[in-house]
Amino acid sequence: MSKFDASNSNIPVEVDSLELYEWPIDSLPDFITESSLFIMTQDICPGETVFPFLTSKMVLTLDIHSHEDLEKLIEAEQMFGFTSKTQKQILKNVYNFWLDDPSSSQLQLPIKDFSHFGNQVRVLLSDSDAIIPITCFKCNYLELFDYILERDGLHTVDSGRFPDYTLPYYGVANNHIEIVRRGLEVGVSVAKDCIDSSIKEKNLEMFKLLREYKVKYTANTLELAASLGLPEMYEYFLKVAINNNMMKKFLVESLKNKYNLEFLLHRSGTDLTTFGINGEEILITCLKEAYSVEIIQMVDMYFTKQSKQTSDGITLLNKIQERAIYSNIVEKVINKDDLELFTYLQSKGFLINENLINYASQAYKPKRLTPGYLKRQLAEQNVAIQRKIHEEENTLKLQID
Repeated sequence: MSKFDASNSNIPVEVDSLELYEWPIDSLPDFITESSLFIMTQDICPGETVFPFLTSKMVLTLDIHSHEDLEKLIEAEQMFGFTSKTQKQILKNVYNFWLDDPSSSQLQLPIKDFSHFGNQVRVLLSDSDAIIPITCFKCNYLELFDYILERDGLHTVDSGRFPDYTLPYYGVANNHIEIVRRGLEVGVSVAKDCIDSSIKEKNLEMFKLLREYKVKYTANTLELAASLGLPEMYEYFLKVAINNNMMKKFLVESLKNKYNLEFLLHRSGTDLTTFGINGEEILITCLKEAYSVEIIQMVDMYFTKQSKQTSDGITLLNKIQERAIYSNIVEKVINKDDLELFTYLQSKGFLINENLINYASQAYKPKRLTPGYLKRQLAEQNVAIQRKIHEEENTLKLQID
């Protein structure tokens, strides 16, 4: 084992391999003095002319001529935190060692997950060239991507070997903004589904990045923003929907998200009646899909206020309930086991029938709206109906007399 003599850094002297040695700073290579560990040490001890470090762990070159050289560099990178420039040089040296050096036979890969950089070396030496770019975007391997980009060129790296998705999609889907930004900077192709993925992941920073690079989107993107988007995503695509006369679809998708719907109906300043939207149709959609009580109340209140066909105390929901085709509670309420919605609809005069009970007992087995509970509700409903009929008959009799 050896270390460098402080008086003559080129003359090694024998020492214990675990001994700390005060390395003269002016003798250290740039990749050491540019590392995170070295900079942090200098910040703590400014003005120092030596850098204490284990003799057995210090590396003074990035050259690789043996398995041991590679292993030592991987370990040193994990300890020092080399710059991206240094990591790319190591990747280049690793590849050249594997490609040209006879000593590379039976080359062992770095231990999986020993370090982020070690994983990049593993991918370089194990994945096919066609798969490496995908893995880079999936795992945020920025240095490896830059290296193969420099080695093979953009046309090869982004050659369209991704039939399902373009490269940025894999970064967006895994919330790796650094590699996505790098891909956009160098001009990799990007499909319209990338913004969709950022909406699904609720990643606002990624969403803004894709907008910055003017990534295209589709009508499906607007629908996703309405149903799943964060407020800023929703507001952006609300303007798009207005400008492209797509408000009805945008509203229908907004029904799936009470926060976005509340913004649209009460805070956006948008008058939906100017887009020819029929409030009753929207409310019927709410009933068919068994949306929550909050959603139904918001829609009923908004469109009742806008409608000129309702009288005091009568809402659009009341008018819909009076139509025989919509007078019964739908099976989806049972499917969602939404007791609150069931109770609310009952209070508004919607009815249950034997088919609803059969559905609960056969097709779906709810834990709240059980068949037994529904049977009792049906019996009470029938009693109330008979009582009402009897009262109406008595009223009519009195009028005749």
